[in-house]
Amino acid sequence: VELYFILASVWTDQYYYVFAFLLLVFGILIITCAEITVLFNYFQLTGENYHWWWRSFTTAGSTGIYVFLYSFVYFKQLEANAFATYVLYFGYMGLASLALFLMTGCVGLMSCLLFNKTIFGSIKID
Repeated sequence: VELYFILASVWTDQYYYVFAFLLLVFGILIITCAEITVLFNYFQLTGENYHWWWRSFTTAGSTGIYVFLYSFVYFKQLEANAFATYVLYFGYMGLASLALFLMTGCVGLMSCLLFNKTIFGSIKID
């Protein structure tokens, strides 16, 4: 729901004025990405697969892929009549989705790194 209002404020000149709620949704997004990535990392480690680096990055970063796919759905509502409109819209949405992919991927990677350091740091070798 918030993504629709953000895209409407960027592409249809509507004013977005609920910034406190946007901050709350952003916090929920960061916490959810960290929790889901740690959960998937735990499942991967219990299956004795210790190649968790890129998987943790792409698991959390898939939010950016979702945003880019949603931009195709939202583009159907816009009235595009020129090729430049297509290029500008999908170019900027691709860059925004890439930035979101990198940001949430970094959150997932750092949360898994902290989780793995915590669980493997508690192992005592005798």
